[in-house]
Amino acid sequence: MRPEELNPAKLPLLFKKELELCKIKPGNTVMLLTDLKTRADYVHAAFAAAEDLGAKVFEVKISAPFAMGMIASFGGAGTIESLQTITNAVESSDLVVVFHISLGAPWMQRARKKGVRFLMIVDGPDELERLMSPVGLKEAVTYTRDLIAKSKELQVLNDDSGTNFVAKLGELKTLCQYGYADEPGVVDTWGGAHVSTWANPGSCEGTIVVQAGDCWTFPYIRYVEEPIKLTIEKGYIRKVEGNGADAELFTQFCDGFKKNSGDMEPYAVSHLGWGMHPNAILNQMAIHPYDMDRIHSHSRAWPGVFLFSTGPDDQGGGKNSTAAHVDFPLSGCTVKLDGRTVIEHGTTIDKKMIVPSTYARPIGP
Repeated sequence: MRPEELNPAKLPLLFKKELELCKIKPGNTVMLLTDLKTRADYVHAAFAAAEDLGAKVFEVKISAPFAMGMIASFGGAGTIESLQTITNAVESSDLVVVFHISLGAPWMQRARKKGVRFLMIVDGPDELERLMSPVGLKEAVTYTRDLIAKSKELQVLNDDSGTNFVAKLGELKTLCQYGYADEPGVVDTWGGAHVSTWANPGSCEGTIVVQAGDCWTFPYIRYVEEPIKLTIEKGYIRKVEGNGADAELFTQFCDGFKKNSGDMEPYAVSHLGWGMHPNAILNQMAIHPYDMDRIHSHSRAWPGVFLFSTGPDDQGGGKNSTAAHVDFPLSGCTVKLDGRTVIEHGTTIDKKMIVPSTYARPIGP
């Protein structure tokens, strides 16, 4: 395991800069939502940063660990939902700093409607430093979000792999993350920089080929070793093909969440989108395999990587709430919106989506 390089004494300074991006002002209330696994140095840094900015800050720690990934009703997230005292505290705060992934949780959605903003922190210290949002990132990401929201069709192509996939858009939401929570009701992730949209239910058609060298960002956190061919009809994966363990793992994972033999919800197409952070790099998967803390934001935010996901669509306004969720960042894809190419062979070509890198030092072995 590669050790962290950030000087621990810099953490409060990083947290202060992040909270400033979140527009924390004197008199604001900041809640830290933690469990027994939350890093103590993060909690201490958040307290110091919030107090230095004149905010009122407190911590709520629960004993049940939060589930990894997008499963918003499991573990600690379910505990929060069952405790009215905690949900009241959430809804009375200006900013809730959540040290896990809680997208789609009912208690979060209710608080968002009341204007509470949420900042999720799930990456390691080195990643938080490198992926602090640079100037211009919010504008580029929100431009992309709005462009997708106005589009009626998304097409993904890769002649080398055989990917040829089409999704109709417009009925469900398009969301984005740019790395900080600065507006009422916003949910974001420190280090995040990507757009996500959900296709019209039942509209996705075509073939997605996950190549060797693409990534399992969730649930297995490693490179794909042998191709997985997914045949999609009417919004669901109808056939999974592949000679290696990866195809079998995908099938086993989805089947494990079936409610009955005819349940297809785990095989539905979920969110679609791509990364936009100029300081993100995809080789983190090689340096830190199996370590979600070191690759979570890098793999989703890498510019031009197309994120194909399976499972729920309820975060986008749909009715599928299956706990089965798979994220595949795909390299080398061409992406078109209503026939207009915005990513070509894995390289972003729409200039309004491009933000210059601000981090000169590369990461390597």
